[in-house]
Amino acid sequence: MEPIVHNIITRCGGLRMGRGRRIAAAAGGAMTCLLMLIVGVLAPFGATANATMTTSGKSITISARVGDGASARPLAGDTYAVAYVAKVKFNADRTAITGFKTNTWFKDVDRDWGKLTSSQYNAAAKEVAAYADKHDGYRDVHFTTDANGNVTIPSLDDALYLIKRVGVADANKAYTCDPFFVVVPETNGSTNIEDWDSQVTVSPKFEQISTPGPTPGTTPTPTPTATPTTPGGSSIAKTGAAIMRYVEAAVILGAVAFTAMFVRTQLRIRRHRD
Repeated sequence: MEPIVHNIITRCGGLRMGRGRRIAAAAGGAMTCLLMLIVGVLAPFGATANATMTTSGKSITISARVGDGASARPLAGDTYAVAYVAKVKFNADRTAITGFKTNTWFKDVDRDWGKLTSSQYNAAAKEVAAYADKHDGYRDVHFTTDANGNVTIPSLDDALYLIKRVGVADANKAYTCDPFFVVVPETNGSTNIEDWDSQVTVSPKFEQISTPGPTPGTTPTPTPTATPTTPGGSSIAKTGAAIMRYVEAAVILGAVAFTAMFVRTQLRIRRHRD
């Protein structure tokens, strides 16, 4: 940090306060120096342990499609994240990759990356992805596939990268994809560095989510059939009509009972009078 500050101060050392029209120029220069000093001091704090920003032409292109040949469907609008997991180590004449040095950011999920089987790579990718999710371990999470299902992650170093699909477009929700590793460069088994591919293209493996159905060998339980109704009517209307008939019967019985009680009362009155 001290050299950065020293260089900035040295570059600004020629500024002196003059008089008249030199005051404005000097004030502007002083402000510029102050801004440069702030940037120089704060720059180390803006870097992340997982960043590998370079100006190289090395890249990873994701080609996201389902199906084969001309009928393959591009998965447009999905978003991918990339994490720098381990640095590639070469032999002295750079004719072969001899191993990997795990990024300090991922030391808790370290592996001997060059000696894993396919199934071990798959399991490790899921574990590293879960770790990156929890510890903010991605370099970037904004790589979105275009209409052809392609997206390029640029400016990479020679390293082992983790790629994870972190955003799924509504039209692509029927397809799942596990996180996976990609090594830059791709050596293709050649000992000639000129044959290595530093612009790697990968095609993620997608699986379609199946719709749950009846278990084989079992008989589906029949769905109860609704009681047919008269057009323009409903079962609720029929129920209401039945209730009204009961109400009418109750009213009639009540009237009969009231009439009988009235007649009986009148007969008693007459007997008392007689």
